[in-house]
Amino acid sequence: MRRSEFTVTDKEEFNALANEITVGTLGIMTAGGYPRVVPLNFVFTMEALYFHGADAGEKFEEFLKSPMVTFCIFKEYSLIPSYWVARDYACPATAFFKSALIKGTGSIVPDVIEKAKVLQALMEKYQPEGNYKPITAEESLYKKALEEVAIYKITPGTIDMKFKFGQQYSETKKLSLIEKLEARNIGIDAETAQEIRLRGFKK
Repeated sequence: MRRSEFTVTDKEEFNALANEITVGTLGIMTAGGYPRVVPLNFVFTMEALYFHGADAGEKFEEFLKSPMVTFCIFKEYSLIPSYWVARDYACPATAFFKSALIKGTGSIVPDVIEKAKVLQALMEKYQPEGNYKPITAEESLYKKALEEVAIYKITPGTIDMKFKFGQQYSETKKLSLIEKLEARNIGIDAETAQEIRLRGFKK
């Protein structure tokens, strides 16, 4: 059972995570009955999740059936050693993280205008510096590409988010974790400490 203190429902939190994370994982059931997990670049725009690919193959055939699919977005933060929380007891060792799981319906986008909007949104996410001609349905440079590329769409049914930053601990223990993270200061420790500050204290 999920601890309620880890549950996040703020739509802006999801949008921020989806904009930051560059690779998510698609979950589909294959014709052979096996679940398949596929890492993909993606964009969340127009209230749906999109990615692009070939207009052939197993994934394409499954999406033509309007299947029930999942898509997971995940960001790992700092590893927390057990001895920061409890002396001699191994079980509190953990990693802090943000995750979002979309459960929805997959489809293939037929409309050229929508395809162009999605590809433009992907470019803005993955190449924010620009230096390309904007993608539109009217731009002759992209006419052939828009005809040939498949745009996959997941219309969300639910979006479940879990952000774990020691919310279950006392304020004293949270302050101790912040102090230890800032003292260690490796990798993403400073950002993890800031997340604890943002989420762990009464306002």
